[in-house]
Amino acid sequence: MLITLVLIAILFILLLIIDFKIGKYNHNQNPRTLPKQETTGDYQLYKNGSALYEDLFQDIANAESQVDVYFFLVDNDYISQNFLQVLKNKAIEGIPVRLCTDRIGGYKLNKKIRQDLKRSGVQFAFSETPGFPYFFYRINRRNHRKITVIDGKIGYIGGFNIGSNYIGGSAKFGDWRDYHLRVTGPVVSAIHGILLDDWYLATGEKIEKHTTTEKGKHKLKVFATDGVELENEFTSIVQSAKNEILIGSPYFVPTEQLQKALKQAIKNGVDLHILIPMKADHPFVKEAGIPFLEELYHHGGHVHFYDDGFYHSKVIMIDGKFADIGTANFDRRSFFLNKEVNTYVYDEVFISDLRRSYFEDVADAVPFDDHWLKRRALSTRINEKIAVFLRPFL
Repeated sequence: MLITLVLIAILFILLLIIDFKIGKYNHNQNPRTLPKQETTGDYQLYKNGSALYEDLFQDIANAESQVDVYFFLVDNDYISQNFLQVLKNKAIEGIPVRLCTDRIGGYKLNKKIRQDLKRSGVQFAFSETPGFPYFFYRINRRNHRKITVIDGKIGYIGGFNIGSNYIGGSAKFGDWRDYHLRVTGPVVSAIHGILLDDWYLATGEKIEKHTTTEKGKHKLKVFATDGVELENEFTSIVQSAKNEILIGSPYFVPTEQLQKALKQAIKNGVDLHILIPMKADHPFVKEAGIPFLEELYHHGGHVHFYDDGFYHSKVIMIDGKFADIGTANFDRRSFFLNKEVNTYVYDEVFISDLRRSYFEDVADAVPFDDHWLKRRALSTRINEKIAVFLRPFL
């Protein structure tokens, strides 16, 4: 009996592996690639969820012609209820309102909530619904973007989802550090096109994006990815550094290609800083990164564990001249599985302020050093070994 159960378990694992590999091959042959868009615009940075939600909800309440929203995750708590009520109020006024979430990330939007949205006139759809063939692969393929477009004039894009966690409402994680941009100008049309492509894939409905003749003050670039391109893109960004690389990410599981580029940058005299959270919000993600972080630390990199809440920011800064603020983590899930969207900023005044914020968070961090490595728990060391086999999913 035991042998039979073991054989069944082995067969099941083999089927999952085959499903994942064939699904990945099929995806790589048919990726949904969107062109990198050079554009212009103006922007405001949010590091705090309360301030972000206040402005986002007010902008939606003031909408005159259209509200299109995509979030990877919408929770079911008082913040989420307030958010959904703002959307329903606009739909009741007769304003077209479309809301899309990831099928897994939006699982708390149950049938009752969705029916209530529909009665109010809000159009709702799930993105990336798992199905056959390649079910196991597709359940790992998530749409991780967060984009809002209002009247074709105001856009929001960045790392925050919707829920009380993101304003420090979690007793476990406390204060939540993240970055989000409110944008205006031509960049709004660029992100609207990405959001509407997701809507089309989810519903089959084609909608024309808004365009504008206005000019933005600052150069921007918007880069949407679909589990391809991002590894090479981040490698090019790292290789462009002459003096400094600052990386912030809740998860750090680089590929061998990226790890090699980071080590070469250190060898070339580039000052590398990596900021990640001390607390993990998913099993094995922290442990999966430790071997890479240890190697970079011993090569001369500076690694910091943010310990004043939860660090969820996704940011890369190069030489004080380039900043990437987006949804992509520095991990293999973002590189090879998720739909992501990143915004590139080149304004050195803005980047100087962002850099200052980064090092303020470093001041609230615990150094990753020999002392920490020697004192880490046995359970952490064991999980590091297990995490080696889970890297493709982390």
